Amino acid sequence: MPADSIQEYSKIISDLKARKFYPVYLLHGEESYFIDEIVSIIENTALTESERAFNQTIFYAKDVEINSVVEAARRYPMMANYQVIVVKEAQGYKKLDDFEAYFENPVPTTILVVSVKGKKVDGRSKLYKASKKYVSFESKKLYEDSELPAWIKKFLQERGLKINDTNCLLIADHLGSDLSKVANELEKLLINKGDSAEVDEAMIQKHIGVSKDFNVFELMTALAQRNGKRIFYINHHMSSAKDFSIIPLLAQFNSFFMKGVVLKQTGVKDQKSMMAMGIGFRQIKDFEKLQGNYSMAELEKAMALVAEYDLKSKGVNQTMVGDAELMKELLFKILYRPAFAN
Repeated sequence: MPADSIQEYSKIISDLKARKFYPVYLLHGEESYFIDEIVSIIENTALTESERAFNQTIFYAKDVEINSVVEAARRYPMMANYQVIVVKEAQGYKKLDDFEAYFENPVPTTILVVSVKGKKVDGRSKLYKASKKYVSFESKKLYEDSELPAWIKKFLQERGLKINDTNCLLIADHLGSDLSKVANELEKLLINKGDSAEVDEAMIQKHIGVSKDFNVFELMTALAQRNGKRIFYINHHMSSAKDFSIIPLLAQFNSFFMKGVVLKQTGVKDQKSMMAMGIGFRQIKDFEKLQGNYSMAELEKAMALVAEYDLKSKGVNQTMVGDAELMKELLFKILYRPAFAN
């Protein structure tokens, strides 16, 4: 999620908390968490509890036509400054453009929220252009490597709990980019923090289930070192977890070896240049080891293997083999395939 989108989201939340409301909210995009947060705040703060009984309506697209929503939106509130109408799962409508006429001339005492999850609205459409006069927010996925750890830190710090960058990366790697899932797990830390002012590795291991010794960062360190014993020891513990999935690990491996290839091609070795490429400070030593222990051919082959096993994890060109076995095969092939040309 680019920085400008995060700033836009933060401004929307700030305006809502300051009770600055707009007649139209068009919320759309791939990341449902931000959409749900905006909708929740509107539902819970725009009206008082007594006002909601007559002035707040929640529609689901599968149950109501757009013309019925518009008809309701054109009514005036009863004994309140606003009425709130929320349309959820609006991606179910075949033609969102039927909202266009209302967006062009909304009722100022109505707060109409249209929630479109899983896809973005065409920026060239008249509907989109009409919505831009009010609030039109595209909710984008966070980038796992760069933005997700920062979001985790901000989420916890806003709630009075400190966390260092390493532990943010540990959580992000383990949980992946599903923000609803991440937020739920972070709430466990907040509920169980007791007198703690800062998240430590023991808290993460106890309440989220991530081990500081058995995670993808330790695995990549071992790969960079070509330490076969350590690699398979870590993998054994990781793949024994009930919810083990190879998919998020493959994404990390792809990024890891791709950056290794770029470093080989460019000959970059200084820390400042590495960090400018998106390599975190704690990974610099790993990439230095990677450069010394893998030839360009080996790095390229590793990337090809990761792509191959990504397809296999999705059922392409493989028999019914579980993720744990696929991971073991992949690691073996990265380490022990026949010697490549140097």
